[in-house]
Amino acid sequence: MYIKYGCATLRAIEENDFDLLFFMMNDPDIENQTVGWHLPVSSLEQKQWIAAYKNTDTNIRLMVELINGKTIGMVSLTDIDWKNKTAGLGYKIHAPLEDRIKGDIFDGSMALLNYTFNELGLNCIECRTLVNNVFSLKLQYKLGFKKEGEIRERIYKNGKYHNQIVTSLLKSEFEGN
Repeated sequence: MYIKYGCATLRAIEENDFDLLFFMMNDPDIENQTVGWHLPVSSLEQKQWIAAYKNTDTNIRLMVELINGKTIGMVSLTDIDWKNKTAGLGYKIHAPLEDRIKGDIFDGSMALLNYTFNELGLNCIECRTLVNNVFSLKLQYKLGFKKEGEIRERIYKNGKYHNQIVTSLLKSEFEGN
């Protein structure tokens, strides 16, 4: 099944996504802007991960493909809690400007949020973002997320601790947009 919104289509991870996924896993700029951390990944490890990866009832990762045929990254729902109807939202994007379409990440995120609230029936989506990741925070606020607070010195990168901003979006707020 494909999930569409605006210029974006969300689809399952395929073998031909190797180059993009391998780059995003090893790119220090992406690593420095994300909350989690990764060890360097070899091409063999990345190929094995792609071959073995399956979306589950607790984690869903989907590639963002645009109407121009370019794949620009991945969006994900993580730590899905079916009893409390909550999950975390994440995204990693990398593409040359000539492959991008205005609003592409917004549309990809909206596709996932629409699916999350209206098909899966979840009630609250949360994001945890490094304070210096202004682009992600701006996108979240544009999507309707509200700031819940700041978690102090929770993420260690480049020799120092960084704060995280916690945002969330309720289904009722999403429907009101």
